[in-house]
Amino acid sequence: MITCVCLVVEKDNALLLVQARDRAKYYFPGGKIEEGETFEQALIREIDEELNVSLNPDKLSYINTIIGEAYPQKNTLTKLICYKTTDDIHWESIHSCSEITDIKWIAKSETKYIAPAVLTWIEQVAKA
Repeated sequence: MITCVCLVVEKDNALLLVQARDRAKYYFPGGKIEEGETFEQALIREIDEELNVSLNPDKLSYINTIIGEAYPQKNTLTKLICYKTTDDIHWESIHSCSEITDIKWIAKSETKYIAPAVLTWIEQVAKA
């Protein structure tokens, strides 16, 4: 199982999602936790690397953890440890960097563009 920490940013009925290495599907910004890091430290590092955004640790809050199908790995599960931030960030003006090739708002209904684990997150939140 792959364990990742990720940032969930919602606006209206859309999610801010990223695309890595020109893959077909988009997923939450974030990534793997390095040895010795807390979840929050890993999230802050990953968001800085991927989006060049500095998150304030005091403004992070845990949402939930889901397990879903990994992407693009086949026959693998991923655990997404999901956070949100109350930082006042102008998401519309950020640009992707590092291995991220695109960042965009994607409506939750546009399932063909969304990675399977994010779809699992959407389904679980809808049930709550």
